[in-house]
Amino acid sequence: MQEVSIDISFEPKKKASTRGQLLVRHDGEVIHSDVIDIAKDRDLTAFLNKLKNLCPAIDTENMRRLVLAEVASIATQRTEKQGKPADLDELRVVRPHLFYAPEVSGLLVPSIRLSGGTPQGRWLLYVQWAGGKRECRELEQSLTLSNNERIWFLPMPNDPRIDMASGWSAKGRQKWLEGYVPDTTDMFKSLSSMFNYYLDFPAEEASGHLATLSLWAILTYVYPVWPTVPYLWIGGPLGSGKSRVFDVLGRTVYRPLVSSNMTAPCLFRTIDAQGGTLLLDEAERLNERSAEAAEIRSILLSGYKTGGTAHRMEKRGDSFQPLAFNVYGPKAIAGINDLPAALTSRSICITMFKAAKNSPKPRRRIDKDPDKWATLSDDLHCFSLTNGQRFLEAAGEYISCEGISGRDMEVWQPIFALAKLIERAGATGLLVLTQQHARYLLDKSQQDMIPDLDEALLLALVEKLNNQLGGATASEVLSTAKDMEPAMFTYMTARGVGSVLKRYGICSSRIGGKRLFRPSQKQLLAIQESYGIYLVAGSADNEVRDLLEDALVP
Repeated sequence: MQEVSIDISFEPKKKASTRGQLLVRHDGEVIHSDVIDIAKDRDLTAFLNKLKNLCPAIDTENMRRLVLAEVASIATQRTEKQGKPADLDELRVVRPHLFYAPEVSGLLVPSIRLSGGTPQGRWLLYVQWAGGKRECRELEQSLTLSNNERIWFLPMPNDPRIDMASGWSAKGRQKWLEGYVPDTTDMFKSLSSMFNYYLDFPAEEASGHLATLSLWAILTYVYPVWPTVPYLWIGGPLGSGKSRVFDVLGRTVYRPLVSSNMTAPCLFRTIDAQGGTLLLDEAERLNERSAEAAEIRSILLSGYKTGGTAHRMEKRGDSFQPLAFNVYGPKAIAGINDLPAALTSRSICITMFKAAKNSPKPRRRIDKDPDKWATLSDDLHCFSLTNGQRFLEAAGEYISCEGISGRDMEVWQPIFALAKLIERAGATGLLVLTQQHARYLLDKSQQDMIPDLDEALLLALVEKLNNQLGGATASEVLSTAKDMEPAMFTYMTARGVGSVLKRYGICSSRIGGKRLFRPSQKQLLAIQESYGIYLVAGSADNEVRDLLEDALVP
């Protein structure tokens, strides 16, 4: 169906007012008009729904964006009239799904109401003010603070589907409105107990895995206060329990979005529209070389930092306009194959193993205790709203950890901060346990930070240097690599070898008419330390090993 080109205009009843006549014209003829408050989502939604009925080909979502732009313009006029700066602080513009500000915290919950005798989804906004007041209200374009400043909600979400699960029961919401505050330590113990009851881990890893998974699940409710959010990677062979981990996460994380076959456009549009926690199962295709896989990888790579977006050109009338879709948020990924190295660096990596034959855990029904799951989910929602100020304070506190730095620290910092917050509430020793387990997991996953092909070429270079002093050419390194891993280097060229080695600071020099690679002992040691690759292959008494060991002597 061809899209209809239309014009939209707004005539306010009073200057700088959001109430007035909204008109939609096609070829100069008015299609639909009504007097509404364009800052009220329910008024605007009703107007657009009627417009859609009158002319199905109209892009009502573009209409919504145009009207919201008018709302922002009116807000600017008001501030200018009051003699205040027209520019809004970026911290005053938030996504309404889940937000934290010094004055107020809030989250959206989908609900169902009857409209014209038909069930219709709508959003309810639950907020807790810094002074302790709690309330439930209809979602509008902005939230007025006590000093008459506003927090603006952009973009405004579409109405939720009527089958969208709220995650927070009506009973739990009413209990929270009446003043309920969950005990932080008890909630954390209950969450860890549920993970422990259904998931089977090796004894030496169990306590660390349980603490990490529980903290990550809590983080999904409070991630907006941090500039980055770590991904969770659940790996392991078939039958190792990866799907069981997702079953438990699906009942505990904030607004789970479960999928194993989303296309890239569906992925970024869903995250932008609904917020929540992506649970991406059977993620083997992330390693494919297809355009679709590359697009999904790019979304995931940008989505771990605040402001992460997917940009697309969208058709609007006779032209195209650039649109940015917000893809920032927590994501758990599960699969048999390893993640691409760039995604591994953004992830907390947990490898599952098949449970022993006599373990009862895999046979336990995940849906056996619906009341327990509901109570736990209710407490997590209550916890997230009740402690907004504490989360903001925790996000401003840097927690160091010996042996962890750079991006690894960036990834783990929110987990450490939550561990310290919960430890202060009574979970003694949680931070130390979490930091120890972080170092353990990083040591295990360090090999995943470098592609297999790169590692093989570095080992081939060292192997060649073992038997040929003075350096090695790219062709010689490639020949040695083919002898070690013939299938891996079928299509590799000598120029490709040079490109790979250059990534690690190993460049060739012209010596005697040849371009030779002669890495120094310090270079080899630096690569070995940074990437966890033992670069001395072969015999124990070769010259390169002696050079490396000599370099370690003060």
